[in-house]
Amino acid sequence: MRSFIKKDLLIFLRDWKELLTVLLLPIVLVIVLNFAFAGLFDSDDEVSMDLQLAVVNQDDETDAMEQLKERLVSDAAFEEQEANAIVEAAEEIQPVNLLSDYLESDDVKEWVTIHHLEEKEAAEKVKAGDLDGMLIIPQGYAADSLYASFADEPPTTSLIYKMEEETTDSSALQQFIQGFIEELNYQFALQEITGGAEIAAALPEGGLEDMGTAHEFTMTQYFTIALGALFALFVVATVAMKTGVEIRDQVFNRILLANIHPMRFLIGKMVSTIYLVVLQIVFVLLVSHFLLGVFPDRTIAFWGGIFALIVLLALVLSGLAAIYTAILLRMNNVDAANGVFMLATLLFGTLGGGFVPIYMLPKWLQQIGEWTPNGLFLAILTEWVQFEKLSSIVQPSLYMVGFFFLFTIIGVALFPKRGKAQ
Repeated sequence: MRSFIKKDLLIFLRDWKELLTVLLLPIVLVIVLNFAFAGLFDSDDEVSMDLQLAVVNQDDETDAMEQLKERLVSDAAFEEQEANAIVEAAEEIQPVNLLSDYLESDDVKEWVTIHHLEEKEAAEKVKAGDLDGMLIIPQGYAADSLYASFADEPPTTSLIYKMEEETTDSSALQQFIQGFIEELNYQFALQEITGGAEIAAALPEGGLEDMGTAHEFTMTQYFTIALGALFALFVVATVAMKTGVEIRDQVFNRILLANIHPMRFLIGKMVSTIYLVVLQIVFVLLVSHFLLGVFPDRTIAFWGGIFALIVLLALVLSGLAAIYTAILLRMNNVDAANGVFMLATLLFGTLGGGFVPIYMLPKWLQQIGEWTPNGLFLAILTEWVQFEKLSSIVQPSLYMVGFFFLFTIIGVALFPKRGKAQ
């Protein structure tokens, strides 16, 4: 096996143009992007937002208590006296009033402007881009929410949030509305558990919330990790492409004539990929760190975790190299195979946040991107850089191990039997 691994490493290392590309280009890009985005995400200045939200209230709050009482008696089989007591307590916690007080509070007013409009007018303004979103309070929302909490049943009516397209501002509005709903549901549940007659609705506060991370995650760190993983994908594609050179030079046929099991050829590709990927990412991270101070004041344990995760990514990419190599050996046209590999690299790179910051992609693309090798590696390292807790990366690391076995099995299954290579 040593001769096979040495062969693959020498074939790659002799290509100085390719070697300099995967080692130096990501560092140049990290430096350029770091200066281009300097201060955009790491500014210490207070963040100001001016979000525009339309509120369309279709509920009739005057009839809410009467509707609640009727449903408690008829649907939940409460005694009338008991229903009256519940209604009396519920008058202090009407959800629509709580929502209104929250939206009109001083904290929220600092970053959200509320417009009370009819649905048609609000929809037109949202479509025109004058408003970031619209919140509809449907008919019967208050009564249904209170009934669901006291009768211990799921609600049938909910707030409706609409936006023309998903942007940072519209998503921020959606999150803060969802935060209000979750807090209100929590208070209802707390009241149910304690059996209290009143609910002290501790509403969410406006502004920025510190999530309690041990270390901040900067855009310089993001670019370093993302570009290192992206060019590791190019290393994998290059290792597989070198198989085409070996086919043209009859290397694979000479291996078969020497009566050596062809599986050693595939294993050699995988092991050399591991060495090259580890070398490439470690070089990019260390040089970027010394030039830009990417990971300041971190412990030996932190760097040990970084190295372990790099090795884990290298294992996954070695399985991907096995798939690429098996595909190339089965195809007649080497150039067509190389095109397929580059297309796959571009796809993984885009979804995994290598070409565009993953936070700028739609939510559904972000979720898909986390299931690419480089996207999952970026997610794990982001968690490790921020918290440096082993427990937070165990599960995603197991996913990486699963990817390694899956890719390896596919590569071995596709690897042509003796005499079947093109």
